[in-house]
Amino acid sequence: MLISKKNSVMKTIKYYIKGMLLLLVMVNIGCSLDENPYTTTTAPILFANEDGVKQALAGAYSPLRLIYGRQSSLLLTTSGTDIFQHGNDGDWELDQYDNDLNPAQGRVDRVWGELYQGVSASNSFLENIEGVTFLDEELKTTYIAEARFLRSHFYYWLTMQWGDVVFMDNAANEVNTNTTRTAKETIWQSMLEDTQFAVDNLDWEAEEFGRITKGAALQQLAFVQMLLGDYSGAKASLDAIINSGTYELEPTFADVFDYDNQINNEVIFSVQYTNDDVYNGGGNRGHLFFTPNYAAFNGLEREASQGGRPYTRFRPTEFFRNLFETNDTRFDATFRRVWYYNVDNYSATVNYNGNNVAVQEGDSVIWDIQDVNGNVLYQSKIAPNRDDMHWGMKKHDDYTRSSANDKNGFRDFFVYRLAETYLLKAEVAFYLGNQTEAAEALNVIRNRAAASGTSLTNITASDVTIDLILDERARELGGEERRWMDLKRTGKLLERVQAHNPNAAPNIKEFHLYRPIPQAEIDASTGGMQQNPGY
Repeated sequence: MLISKKNSVMKTIKYYIKGMLLLLVMVNIGCSLDENPYTTTTAPILFANEDGVKQALAGAYSPLRLIYGRQSSLLLTTSGTDIFQHGNDGDWELDQYDNDLNPAQGRVDRVWGELYQGVSASNSFLENIEGVTFLDEELKTTYIAEARFLRSHFYYWLTMQWGDVVFMDNAANEVNTNTTRTAKETIWQSMLEDTQFAVDNLDWEAEEFGRITKGAALQQLAFVQMLLGDYSGAKASLDAIINSGTYELEPTFADVFDYDNQINNEVIFSVQYTNDDVYNGGGNRGHLFFTPNYAAFNGLEREASQGGRPYTRFRPTEFFRNLFETNDTRFDATFRRVWYYNVDNYSATVNYNGNNVAVQEGDSVIWDIQDVNGNVLYQSKIAPNRDDMHWGMKKHDDYTRSSANDKNGFRDFFVYRLAETYLLKAEVAFYLGNQTEAAEALNVIRNRAAASGTSLTNITASDVTIDLILDERARELGGEERRWMDLKRTGKLLERVQAHNPNAAPNIKEFHLYRPIPQAEIDASTGGMQQNPGY
């Protein structure tokens, strides 16, 4: 099982942060497509011994921390979907699909650059390790497999967000401005080769938790195979994970996101963070962005156990809130709906549906529930879901920070877990015309989600559609940096956003299936790089 690791997460994290520091030398980060990753003095130093090689490989892992649990990447994957709209301080340009979503948009530009940092570091590692002769060949092949997985992973993001992008599979020794875009299908084929190499050369367990394994490679392979329309191949990859005996679902959905249970048997791959600030980089900041500005209301102040610092970027849509059956435990494990007065010695008298009620520190907050015109309809201990005060999300909670205002969190970010393996299996089974197998895979997840002693509505073969699968993905994976790309790859982005996101519905158009290429990249290119249509 995954928890039986001889080496600690801290050891892995130390390599990560060393890699991040080295990335400042290894990767030219001034321009995302300028690859000059290793200086003539750095490469010999890094690749002179095994420890240096590990640190160089960690430099390829490090950009994962820039795209998982950070604001810009969360905006590109969460905002403007069917299940999240912007909160009070949300970035409207990504939620409303208006003229602010343009080639000069900094949030989009940043993720583009961070992904190419990852491509650059992966390519540079692969080029430089070729000359290493002191490593055991099996270990050397393992390191190469990890780097090839990472390169494919970064390109998955790039092609899903931008379509045809600049493709580089080797390290450049000088600035290259003669950049053109490669067809995404060609890049997918290269990703297939990279990821298959990882599958063929990685073990089910890694030397250190947090490193890429055969299971992670198979999950990524399934994604790539689905992009290429090889649903039989994707099903075989997913079945290999499920039947391996390496992973198992946690007993409850809440167990998966228990802060003290981050190394659990359901996790196939996670981006590592640590409670040691020295080695934590910028930290996982996911806890900030789903938290409403609750502290603006009487009797409340910021508290880590109630969400901590509120950036109020993402508010769950009414559609998302209403997706759950009453006995689906994922509902309470996902949403924070109740807050508690926490100002020292607070006491007040408030109206509670026509009665004056005395409240004090520790009591549930009583909220005014208003109509669209701001008229108070009634009072409730369940928070409203409006821009100035909306429901929060518990998945990213981090109570271990030294204060509620600390931005840099320590929680690992789950990239792949077994629950999604079953959801992907349901999807490919549906594409292959086997609705019975699709229903069985969905019911595995739903059985785990049901409250003790109850069951959720059983999915039958005739029930299965892509929309039903996407609904289940929302319940299970909402807020995990999946949604926008899921809707995009299933061809459902326009339809479901128009139906369920009132902010985005008036403006979203077909050209929004791709993000704008950063204007700075086009301006720097002498190769005639073209902008995506519509921008």
